[in-house]
Amino acid sequence: MEGERVMKAPENGKKKTWLIVTGVVLGALLMAYLGLCAWVGTMDRIFPNTTIAGLDVSGMTVEQARKALDQAMAEHGDEIAGTITYGEWRGTITASQMNYDWSASAQAAYTDGRDHFLTQGGQYAARLLGKQWSVETRSMETTELERLLDQMEQDLDGDVTRAAWRLEGDRLVMTKGRTGVSLDRESAREGAFSALEEAMEQKLGGGQEGNAEVERQLYPEEIPPQEPDFDEIYTQFHTEPVSAQMDPDTFQITDHVVGVDFDVDALKAAYEGAAEGETFSIPVTLTQPKETKASLEEKLFQDLLGEGTTRVTGSANRKFNVKLSAEACNNVILLPGQEFSYNNTTGSRTPEKGYKNAPTYQAGKSVDDIGGGICQTSSTIYYAVLHTPLEVVERHDHQFNTGYVDLGMDATVYFGSLDFRFKNNTEYPVKIVTSSYDSNGSRYLNVKIYGTNPDGIYAIPKSSVFDKVAPTTKYEPDPSVPQGTLVLDKEQYAYTGWSAHTYRYIYDKDGNLLEKQDMGSSKYSMRPNLYHYNPADGDPSTWPDGKPPQPGTDPGTEVPVDPSTETGGTAGPGTEGGAVPGTGEGEAGTDQPAQDQPASEQTDAGESDQTQTEGVSGGERPSDQSGQEQEEPSGQGEEASSGQNTEAAT
Repeated sequence: MEGERVMKAPENGKKKTWLIVTGVVLGALLMAYLGLCAWVGTMDRIFPNTTIAGLDVSGMTVEQARKALDQAMAEHGDEIAGTITYGEWRGTITASQMNYDWSASAQAAYTDGRDHFLTQGGQYAARLLGKQWSVETRSMETTELERLLDQMEQDLDGDVTRAAWRLEGDRLVMTKGRTGVSLDRESAREGAFSALEEAMEQKLGGGQEGNAEVERQLYPEEIPPQEPDFDEIYTQFHTEPVSAQMDPDTFQITDHVVGVDFDVDALKAAYEGAAEGETFSIPVTLTQPKETKASLEEKLFQDLLGEGTTRVTGSANRKFNVKLSAEACNNVILLPGQEFSYNNTTGSRTPEKGYKNAPTYQAGKSVDDIGGGICQTSSTIYYAVLHTPLEVVERHDHQFNTGYVDLGMDATVYFGSLDFRFKNNTEYPVKIVTSSYDSNGSRYLNVKIYGTNPDGIYAIPKSSVFDKVAPTTKYEPDPSVPQGTLVLDKEQYAYTGWSAHTYRYIYDKDGNLLEKQDMGSSKYSMRPNLYHYNPADGDPSTWPDGKPPQPGTDPGTEVPVDPSTETGGTAGPGTEGGAVPGTGEGEAGTDQPAQDQPASEQTDAGESDQTQTEGVSGGERPSDQSGQEQEEPSGQGEEASSGQNTEAAT
């Protein structure tokens, strides 16, 4: 009917009704579920359909479940076994050998599903409706299982065999590695647990008759041998030859090193062609060093390179000082390139070291002081060195002719200033050997220098002597001298002045001259004859004929001089005559200003007795190469300071 309106029931009302009903139902269900969750939380029983090791523990308390499991193990533990295998290897362990913690297992069964209040109701309902739940067994570490795994590792020799190599004579021997297995101990342990678990489920849950044994096959990883680092092997064995040497601290001979070399490419090729575990070898080139330990021991100090001998005169103290300083230099060894220092070797000459008072020169006068005589040792060593090709680094001449070595072949020293040094410029060690000995009533000092002289080279020193200055006469007043008398000073005896130039001639074994070395010039001062007179005799320049007037006589009257006190300016008192450079007699140095200084740093003065030098160069010498080109001096064997500006010298 047109224009007529029909009224319908409102749909919104229906929807509201449905929502209300649904909400009421859901609320009731929720309340019921929450009530279930609360009830489950108060239960002291394990959920339904729960097993431990196959044993049904549903509805049991924790304590009941533990007791049930303990009883089951007591009855059937030996019948339940788990076995792990690898290839032909087998290892078995029973449930009774495992230290199972059944209390922990029972507690885990009870707490499973009760992790959260809102979910425990659902978990219970699911178990109640038929959901099966197996609780994993809990086990403490067992000694028996670990022993089983140890045995497995030992029997399988699980580690891969690596390549090995070694030197055997002139061969490099190598064994190629073999493929091995790497046992995962944790996986093997889990395999044993899993096998026992399944066996227990079969026995305790399935009611299997007799023994229940489950096997787990293990598959350890096979590992091929790692290819060796051939460059590293080469570095390990490659060695350059090294000659034996003498240790600078201990003077012991070190072992030589044989050179080793081989073809790396050849080693690689041999390795690639070898089977696993095969042993093979390649040749090695061995190179002997230039000097082995045995050959060096045979060569060391076998040759006498040079020698010098001087006669030691003077007081007992002086002889003692010469011997003491020589002992300090005895058996000193110099390696190739090393230097000998006389001062460093002997040290400061002090009473604490045993040195005694003996004649020294201070300001050109003879004075007793500590260490007199030590310059004879340095000079004798220098004389021996001159008969070798060894390099002289430092040397100083004396003030006066020494009398115990040839002119130009002495070496004075002054501690802290003047030194005598030489260098071992050979390829082998050298050794200084000193000795003091008595012969025919005289004391001698001998110095030998040993080394290795494969080429037979030797040296001969020669000195050209010139500019002889005869001693003059000097007078000094002395009231203690009787009038009309002259007294010769027997301590400050005269020296003839000389100049000398020394050369060293180097020869080969056949006597051919190889080199002429300039060893430098030496200048030895003149010291006058010193006479003491009474001042009452007047000025000596006014004396007729150079003689003092006799008491009660006219000044022009000739006065005789006591012949026992006159030397004629050629020799000191008590001597056998003047020093002869050609025989190596006399010592010299510089004139010094008188200054105070430590007694240990004085240089010694020789006594008035002449000395005899026996210089030996250590080989056959041409007959026309010995001796010196010089005149006979009139000085005496007394030590003095060098030509340097020092205060005193020996």
